[in-house]
Amino acid sequence: MPSPKRIHHLILVAGLSGAGKSSALKYLEDLGYFWVDNLPFELMPALLEHFAHAPHDHANLAIGIHLRDQSDLTCFQDCHTQLGHLAERIETLFLEAGVDVLIRRYRETRRRHPLAQTLTVGEAVLREIEDLGPVRARADMIIDTTSLTVPQLKEHLDQVFHAGMEADLIIFIRSFGFKYGVNTDADMVLDGRFLLNPHYVENLRHLTGRDEPVIQMLEKDGEAQVFLDRLESLFEYLIPRYQQEKKRYFTVDIGCTGGRHRSVYLVERLAARLTGLGHRVRVRHRDITRGRNRECS
Repeated sequence: MPSPKRIHHLILVAGLSGAGKSSALKYLEDLGYFWVDNLPFELMPALLEHFAHAPHDHANLAIGIHLRDQSDLTCFQDCHTQLGHLAERIETLFLEAGVDVLIRRYRETRRRHPLAQTLTVGEAVLREIEDLGPVRARADMIIDTTSLTVPQLKEHLDQVFHAGMEADLIIFIRSFGFKYGVNTDADMVLDGRFLLNPHYVENLRHLTGRDEPVIQMLEKDGEAQVFLDRLESLFEYLIPRYQQEKKRYFTVDIGCTGGRHRSVYLVERLAARLTGLGHRVRVRHRDITRGRNRECS
């Protein structure tokens, strides 16, 4: 008779070199995860078997995985299937960042990119992005660390995995400014630029979508309320279906031009509505502090 599974949650931490995998593993340890980095794929099932029969119960385990060539990718796919039989829940976390940011991080730390034996750092980053495409495609959650500091990454992981121990589905709703670029890790991107722009009202320009004068302006013509009503209906339809599919994370980005007024307002209002319906919601405002003394919207 097979022994009962004793690994409740297994997180495979993958992603681009320089995107923060080591920081993620260290913080997962703070959340109670036993972690191992760069373990050969063929040893992973043995590691889980060891913990399954150990006298102490390591309920949560995180493994950092590094893929260097196509043979590693094949091993990862085969191993993922095996590990699924040894843990109650298995998830793949994929960390990435913009190409320019990854190149800058390597230049600042003076570390050698693992693929840069015969390639420049830039070429190595592009090669790795291409090679890891299949892993990214099957990841359960993608975190773009381009604009994140280490403390912000830790906060994000805390919200996801600490709260996720109790929640079936965590909904992240984030505001951003299109002028600063679109996030790459969103499940859905919405555009709020059709609403009246408070940037063009002199006494509102320095405020944000959290401030009452901006709220009053955006709600005056009723368009924002119509948009929010339709979004609420959409999510009332989508969320139960995502839950049926055992999806654990759903990230919605709402943008305006500068990420300070319209998108912030929409995120706050939508989050309040979904929270009122009993959903677990987390709010992020990526660009709310940008452009305070220059053009913003």
